[in-house]
Amino acid sequence: MGWIQYEPDVSKRRKFMDDYFEEVLAGYRSETNLEDSMLDQLPLFIQLNLMENILGRFEDMDNNWEEPGCYEDLLYLIKCLEEDISYMGFFHEIYSSEEPFE
Repeated sequence: MGWIQYEPDVSKRRKFMDDYFEEVLAGYRSETNLEDSMLDQLPLFIQLNLMENILGRFEDMDNNWEEPGCYEDLLYLIKCLEEDISYMGFFHEIYSSEEPFE
């Protein structure tokens, strides 16, 4: 997400990331054939990545003998998954640019 994660205006974050994605996609397509159907699967891939992050946090707790506690970042990820908030909330009012995810 880079420096744009600190932008408090959701519409500016979305515009920047849309432009960035188009540039990256154009570069990727100049080297590789990419079907539009694969791009249609991108939201699903991001949700799977979100679930992997959540499970990874629980696995880390288990491996370190930690009791599940009230971890703000974990609760945030779970809320995004439960409420189907796409892109881990990056384009949603739930996202706080003051405490962005790295």
